[in-house]
Amino acid sequence: MRWLPILLLISACGPAKPDPDASGTVPPDELGPRWAVLEAQDHRNTAALCAFLQDSSATIRAAAALAFASVEDTTSRTCLIAALKDPEAGVRKNAALALAWVADSTTLILLNAAADAEVDTSVQRMMHEAGFRAELALRKHDALFLISYLESNDQDIRTRAAQQLARLPKEELITEAPGVLHAISVEKDPVVRMFLVGALKHNATQEVTKTLRTLAVDDSLPMIRVAALRALGAKQDNELLSFLLDRLGDADVGVQQTALEQIQRLPGPLDGAAIWKVAQEIPDYSIKIPMYGMAMKHGDEGTRMVCRALMKSMAEQDLGPYGNAALIRARTLDPEGNPGADVCEPVIQSKASAIMRLAAFESAFAFYGDRTTPQVEMVRRVLSPPYDEGLIAAVSERLAEMDSLPIKNMLHKTSLETIKDALHPIRDLETLQYLDQAIAKRDGKPAPEHVAPPFNHPIDRARLAALKQGQQYRITTTTGEIILAIEPDAAPGTCVAFDSLVTAGYYNGKYFHRVIPNFVAQGGCPRGDGYGGMPWTLRTEIGAEGFVEGAVGLASAGHDTESCQFFIMLAPAPHLDGKYTRFAHVASGLDVARRLRVGDVMTRVERIP
Repeated sequence: MRWLPILLLISACGPAKPDPDASGTVPPDELGPRWAVLEAQDHRNTAALCAFLQDSSATIRAAAALAFASVEDTTSRTCLIAALKDPEAGVRKNAALALAWVADSTTLILLNAAADAEVDTSVQRMMHEAGFRAELALRKHDALFLISYLESNDQDIRTRAAQQLARLPKEELITEAPGVLHAISVEKDPVVRMFLVGALKHNATQEVTKTLRTLAVDDSLPMIRVAALRALGAKQDNELLSFLLDRLGDADVGVQQTALEQIQRLPGPLDGAAIWKVAQEIPDYSIKIPMYGMAMKHGDEGTRMVCRALMKSMAEQDLGPYGNAALIRARTLDPEGNPGADVCEPVIQSKASAIMRLAAFESAFAFYGDRTTPQVEMVRRVLSPPYDEGLIAAVSERLAEMDSLPIKNMLHKTSLETIKDALHPIRDLETLQYLDQAIAKRDGKPAPEHVAPPFNHPIDRARLAALKQGQQYRITTTTGEIILAIEPDAAPGTCVAFDSLVTAGYYNGKYFHRVIPNFVAQGGCPRGDGYGGMPWTLRTEIGAEGFVEGAVGLASAGHDTESCQFFIMLAPAPHLDGKYTRFAHVASGLDVARRLRVGDVMTRVERIP
């Protein structure tokens, strides 16, 4: 995806930076009035930013306009619309971008009118793209509207239309297969094609199935093969098993992992002997272990006995926390005995890693089935001291998906105060959010709206002044090296926090705990299970660049809740734009990032001098 050059938010780093003085402060003229814009942005001070839009300096006005993209305050619409008439092109571009995330139908009309009157072609293009982004938010479920934009000459618009189309539910997609197939046949851009292939999910016509099978085998791009496998797997047709087993031999790691995921989604019963045969030939334990579990679930007694013995032997070894977690999940597929009680619950109650305890809980929860007495008793034990923040989050997340009656049996009002007192209000924010959602579901109330925590982590001004745009960091992993280049002009607070964590050695030894082909590789969780964070949060920072392949962003639990977990984009994901902080990009080693698996370790993360 190409992006227009847009005036950046904070140009805090010049070609030469003075060192902080003995007091640790930066001379006041170093960041100048632009520091005041940044502080207004961090404190979500809409009135101050609107005032900066009247500043005599075009640089300050442009910075203030783009700051509104991070603030995302609907009350800013009036001053941003006025900024669309600013004499400086950079201010008009940034104002349009900021309006994309807060526009209502009236604002959209005014934005489109400004685009029609715009004489600068680059500004006009940004206004059109911003208007389309805003319209996408207002017309999320209009398939014909999205298909009509697949003929646009603007690649950004086609990309966003195709992705939104692929995210529509089955009932809205199933009638649009002919139009999507035609678009695939004429589309040249691989990213747009990838999303269009995904839009063929759920459609079981012979023509669609033939097209998807061909793409999954023959397309030269792994991203297309992955998308085709996902679209095929959405049908959950057991006859796909043989085809998916063959795809486990693909040369691309992402394709292999996707084929495994789709096999696991098949409802069954499946050919356990065929699964067992393929499992023996696969050297990669991240695929072999789940396949053993599937073979044990679907195989005959002889296959089950062999798989059971093999996995019991593996359990006596140390496969690392993620290998051990995969083994727990696989052993719980045993149709005989009570693996929930025999395999999972001892791990839940042990001092094993958070990764293993979470896998044990999730597996036992599924094995016991909804509303059963063992499930209720297990949940009550998890919600009793000593508290595990990750397990409380996992319990709450699953309870919020159930109806109110079983939640009442598992989530007693008398225990809630004690649980909440044991959780840190910032570090365990995500856990508290899931818990509040479960409580609301129990009480028959709507899910609570997200409320960002108070501002609690000021930007270190001296460290910001010392950072350079494009400063590089080396991530040495068990798979290879990845070099990141940070973007403090767009995300100053995030880059300062990342630099601080890196230089403190925080990321050394941390895992990539979440890897989704054609999407992200995510790591940096202090727990390793995805539920961990710092005792502080960062403000969401939205810049001009989007989440293209190789972009690096921060995970969050909602606006202004970012912390230490970061993710590397393995493919573009424009639906993340305006919602997550992009603070860096992969300068080299994107091929390494694509080969990452869950459990790969960042052995060392360091700033490159």
